[in-house]
Amino acid sequence: MDEETRTHKFLLQLILLMAFFYMGSLLVKAQIVGRPIETTISFPKDLNTPTTDFSLQSLGNKKFKLLLEKPNNQLTDVKIYDILGNLILHDRLSPEDGKQKNYDFTHLNSKIFVVEVGNAKYNKTKSIYANPQGNMEKSAALEE
Repeated sequence: MDEETRTHKFLLQLILLMAFFYMGSLLVKAQIVGRPIETTISFPKDLNTPTTDFSLQSLGNKKFKLLLEKPNNQLTDVKIYDILGNLILHDRLSPEDGKQKNYDFTHLNSKIFVVEVGNAKYNKTKSIYANPQGNMEKSAALEE
């Protein structure tokens, strides 16, 4: 019986060893994945789309106008920040809005605004000092 127990232990160890090697060979085969070699590089056709430019025009006393260079063909995000970087307004311009839009921030303390205009393809940022018209010239004349 002692010899029979040893034989059973040996057979069990042999079966476990064979199972271990078999599983290892499956793992190696699973990692060998055939794939085609890439020989060309392709880019999206609209990658080099020119950005739409815009300008900002002060209307005085914390008011300004956003002027697009040309009408936008898709939704355009407009984010306006104060000088500290706080988001004041997140607006969307649709093609129906045309080339310009006025903004009024007389209820805020800030006179300097950072305007970010863009969409999924482009993004451009400009700043404006929306002071009352004529104040800058008067203060410069007083210094002389």
